[in-house]
Amino acid sequence: MKLCFIGGGNPLTGELNDVIKFLSHHVKKDSKLLIIPFATEEKRLNSWYNSAKKTFESIGVSHLDILNRGLTSQEMQSKIKEHEVLYFTGGRPEKLMERLIDKELVSSIKGHSGLLVGVSAGALAFCKDCIITKDEDYPETLVIKGLDLVDFSVEVHYRDRTDEELIHLSEKRDIYAMPNGSGLFWDGEVMTPIKSIIHFQKGNKKVID
Repeated sequence: MKLCFIGGGNPLTGELNDVIKFLSHHVKKDSKLLIIPFATEEKRLNSWYNSAKKTFESIGVSHLDILNRGLTSQEMQSKIKEHEVLYFTGGRPEKLMERLIDKELVSSIKGHSGLLVGVSAGALAFCKDCIITKDEDYPETLVIKGLDLVDFSVEVHYRDRTDEELIHLSEKRDIYAMPNGSGLFWDGEVMTPIKSIIHFQKGNKKVID
């Protein structure tokens, strides 16, 4: 399994061009991609589909499907097995985790042998500790159980106003903070930053690129 964490950004404006270029070297053109939209409100599904379509069609992936929320758990598990790339949309990470657990999909995702791409909330959920820092949607910082695909955590839509909080949280785990337009690629052994990101470790802050 390979993981691509995307901090956020709009591919329709070119903000994610560097991330898309990087992915072009790791996604086969005949790959089948499944969008897992459980973090996203129903009314925003079209927007996320168009975003994924723009991102992946530009690198030659033409088969895109959305995991329909009305399918049974068994049908969803089969869909996951049929696709080489799983794309997790942004939104609310706690909703994503609730639905993955409710639909009994955690084992299928952990056993997937292809590429998992997570944008914003999707990226947060890949981690052992899914950290949701406080903002206009969350009055208090939350740390919930994630998919535990990696033992570090990430911060998305990073801005330095969260530094004090991230420095404190990094006493118990490594945190990689990604501004919009940046990302992190993990092949199971080697971590590669896509544009500059920030590493918080044991109360210290360091830029890596």
